[in-house]
Amino acid sequence: MKARYLLLLILFFAVMPLAKADPIDGVVWLIKQNNIHRLAVLFDSPIEITINGQVETYSRPQAEVALTKFFNEHKPVKVTLLHKVNSNQKFLFGVAIVKTENGTFRIAYTFNQIGGGMKIIELRIEPEKK
Repeated sequence: MKARYLLLLILFFAVMPLAKADPIDGVVWLIKQNNIHRLAVLFDSPIEITINGQVETYSRPQAEVALTKFFNEHKPVKVTLLHKVNSNQKFLFGVAIVKTENGTFRIAYTFNQIGGGMKIIELRIEPEKK
């Protein structure tokens, strides 16, 4: 009986953060988990991605490949949400600081309401300025 209540308690606290998370927080969580496949589900197609100053427009699958390559070379160690703009329900903006094994990066991303849901229309990855 105790095990059953313990299991319910664990599930409650595991699911609770996901229920409250908005899309901006969700991106931070997915980067922390290095779950680029799930992150790519949030992308609009096409999406504009800037990595270290190089701007490209990608389809969703191409964007997933580009980000997978980046995060394979720069594995996230710590991810912190630096800035969030969510005052307009049709437009969201977030900035995260991502410490990796070989550098710290600033990731800015923009959501726009497309159809019935929010999609990432732009993502920029830049080395963190000191």
